[in-house]
Amino acid sequence: MKRRINIILLISVAVVLLIIGLAWLAIGFVLICALFILFTSKLNFTKYLGNQKVLSYVMIFAGVLVLAVSMRVFIFEIYSIPTGSMKNTLIPGDKVLVCKLNYGPKLPRSPFEIPWFNVFFYLNKKSRAKSDSTWWHYRRLNGYSKINRGDIVVFQPPFVGDDVFIKRCVALPGDTIQVIRSQVYINGKKQEDPLYSRFSYMIWYNNLNSFRSLADSLGIQKFGLWVRKQNGFVELNLTKGQKNQLEKTSVVDSVVVKTIKTDLNNNYTGMLESFSTTDSYGPIMIPGKEYKIILNGKNSNIYTETFNKFEKFAPEMGNGHSIIENTGITNFTVNQNYYFMMGDNRYHSNDSRAWGFVPEQNIVGKAVLILFSKNRKEIKWNRFLKRL
Repeated sequence: MKRRINIILLISVAVVLLIIGLAWLAIGFVLICALFILFTSKLNFTKYLGNQKVLSYVMIFAGVLVLAVSMRVFIFEIYSIPTGSMKNTLIPGDKVLVCKLNYGPKLPRSPFEIPWFNVFFYLNKKSRAKSDSTWWHYRRLNGYSKINRGDIVVFQPPFVGDDVFIKRCVALPGDTIQVIRSQVYINGKKQEDPLYSRFSYMIWYNNLNSFRSLADSLGIQKFGLWVRKQNGFVELNLTKGQKNQLEKTSVVDSVVVKTIKTDLNNNYTGMLESFSTTDSYGPIMIPGKEYKIILNGKNSNIYTETFNKFEKFAPEMGNGHSIIENTGITNFTVNQNYYFMMGDNRYHSNDSRAWGFVPEQNIVGKAVLILFSKNRKEIKWNRFLKRL
């Protein structure tokens, strides 16, 4: 009776996975359950294995190892937040659970991307020489959802080394994005800022001591750590809630969002002057699969940087002139989807405004949960198992 109930539960779970589009996971789940039922049965084969203790331990260890690697490759990973680019949504010290089932897991493109098993390849001198090479074509298994605006996404940035970043997706393939004085517009519509997003403001106050006390009461950084203070004004990095609270007081005369230039000494060499501030960007359309991008003098640099790396599109001829000038090509058909990522801490974030679009092949997964948060001094219990 108990075995029959277990089989019914197994079939039910498999059917649910099939319904939500995770056929590959349903097959894997059934296979694992079938192996478990087989090795816990009373067949002569399993009795023999039970008597061979060394062989049993080896098989158990191998099974646990394969299951653990499969969980990391196909299901989830845990990442630690090192910087404040997503502050206050995420803060340094947060341990974040990243689910790969939402968008579908990206299959490894070389054995060096397979946890633990990659050790054997690093030990081989010939294989180690190809550690930076792509061994297999990009492929992603089905997920149960698409990337949506507002999702917090973990990905590999396109032009910033091999690091893994975590940002918020603000624009999807086919969207036209523009940033005007820190305000994001998608397809011409003003977007609501994330709840805990932060911006830089210039604040004019009329009484220093009163303003110092007010700032402390609102949990704003200490006066000595402010970026600049002179002639009755100060520059502060605030949430919009803090900004609104300051504006309501008699101590503050005015609050103005600050225009900040980005550091143009970044790895994204195709940055145009019209895209060179953190609070003024675009308008530009995000490339999408099978979209035709019209290339012109204003956008060709920012597109061709991306297309040259991920679409095998050569933007330059041998004589140094643009391929557009030499061949008359004015549009290009895109082969995969791209996304535009920004940090919630808008003026302290190295994101798509600096290095361009994130290709689908670089997406790792969706951040869904803060497991816990610990800095050098303490564990932040108010962030324990906090949903994102």
